[in-house]
Amino acid sequence: MPEHTTVRGRRVRSRLRGALVLAVAGAVLGGPALAADLDDIRDRIDRVEQRESQAERDRRTAQEQATDLGVELDNTTEALQAADARWRETTARVEQARVVLAEAEADLADAEDEAERIESELAVARANEAQIEDRLEVNETEQSESRSTVGAIARESYKQGGMGSLATTLDLLSGEADAVDEMAMARTVLRVQDQQIRQLATQEAQQVAEQDRLAGVRNDIDYLLALAEANVVAKDQARAAADEAKTGLEALEVQQAEDLADLEAEKARVLAELEAEQKVSDDLAAELQELASTKHGLVAQEQAEVQRIAEEEARRKAAEEARRKAAEEAAAKKAAEERAAQRAAEREAERQRAAAADAQRRADASAQAEAQRRAGAAQAEADAAARRAQEAAAQEAAEREVAQERASRDQQREQAAAQAVSGSYLSYPMNAPITSEFGMRLHPVLGITVLHSGTDFGAACGTPVLAAADGVVHSTPYDNSRGNYVVLDHGVQRGVNLTTAYLHLESFAVSAGQSVGRGQVVGYEGTTGTSTGCHLHFETRENGTPVNPRSWL
Repeated sequence: MPEHTTVRGRRVRSRLRGALVLAVAGAVLGGPALAADLDDIRDRIDRVEQRESQAERDRRTAQEQATDLGVELDNTTEALQAADARWRETTARVEQARVVLAEAEADLADAEDEAERIESELAVARANEAQIEDRLEVNETEQSESRSTVGAIARESYKQGGMGSLATTLDLLSGEADAVDEMAMARTVLRVQDQQIRQLATQEAQQVAEQDRLAGVRNDIDYLLALAEANVVAKDQARAAADEAKTGLEALEVQQAEDLADLEAEKARVLAELEAEQKVSDDLAAELQELASTKHGLVAQEQAEVQRIAEEEARRKAAEEARRKAAEEAAAKKAAEERAAQRAAEREAERQRAAAADAQRRADASAQAEAQRRAGAAQAEADAAARRAQEAAAQEAAEREVAQERASRDQQREQAAAQAVSGSYLSYPMNAPITSEFGMRLHPVLGITVLHSGTDFGAACGTPVLAAADGVVHSTPYDNSRGNYVVLDHGVQRGVNLTTAYLHLESFAVSAGQSVGRGQVVGYEGTTGTSTGCHLHFETRENGTPVNPRSWL
């Protein structure tokens, strides 16, 4: 049971214990067994309340430890965050190093491919150079042969005086056969000479073309040789860069493995502590539920016993009142009879003393005595009627009070039932949009689902935060996760102990032990503790267990 209860709860308990004390005092007159039973019940209730208070303190301690360990999504421990950040940074560097290595290996592969291409082209160029040189050599031989043939024909023509000599012309005119043959031979020689000259010109042109091609091929060879030399340098540089990138990658992979091992170790430690604290919290919650159930039964038993004693006391008082009335009526009757006997004796004495008196006087005296007797009886009857009227009025007033109390309890039950149906026992702590709902979330580091144990409202820092219902300020602590926060105890509502919490406050407006009313300012919104911006984290807890605030709002 919480250390602080609502003012209404304390008044109810005070009335209950006051009734218990009165009932025990009344039971002392009615019998010692009733008092002993109530003392035993009261002792059992006190023991249960002490156990419940201690269990509640233990539960709060466990919850604070669980909060420090980072039960909620936004409360991851600094060590875990640091380990995760180191691992992520190393992983990013490893990925970058792998890209650099891949680029360096690609450059090396390109350089090796380029070397193969250059070698292939050099081979082709050198083969072309050899072919051209062979063709030039053949052409040179053919040119020598052509020149020799042309020179021989020219020398022979010169020796014979030339093809158009005067002697040959005269011989042709005289019709000599030898001259005609010689002229035909001369024309044949001239054709051969012209053919050799044209062939020599063609050979010389081919020589020039082949020499040009040879020069081009040799230029290509020089260019390819230069490319090959540059490619050798580039390949060496690419190989060195690849080796360096590989060495760096291997070192980073070792660092990555170490960082991952540190992260996994930190995860395992946090998870183990979370599981241990959760088990303690679960055990305490179960114990609190058992204690609450036990206490509820004892309180009901106490109320039944008080009711039984009150009914017994009412019956005893009614019996005493009846005996008192009977005694009063008997005494009044006896007194009336004694007065009548005394008057009769007086009359008899008067009759005896006044034997000679007139009969009319005896008759008058007798009538007077009868009138007095009747008047006394009428007075006694009137007194009895007045007492009965007073008793009836008192009984009626008591019944009205009981009826009013019953009606009040019925009204309270109806209000509680209506609240249970509508879920609107609590007011909203501020007029602001809801930015995050209650529920399970995936932890970004641990990779497990954890509970977001409240509802977040988004507003500017400094916005007033209001009490959701009447209650007592249980505490106004600070921790690294929740920052400044206020816990309000609203007592037992709908059969559970209801508390609300207001987290990440900029400052407080109340202090521990203070009674607050619905709508009263308890603090001002901020971003203290583990928070990325101005917001209010609002929690509702039933017997210490967080529940969705929407079930109460």
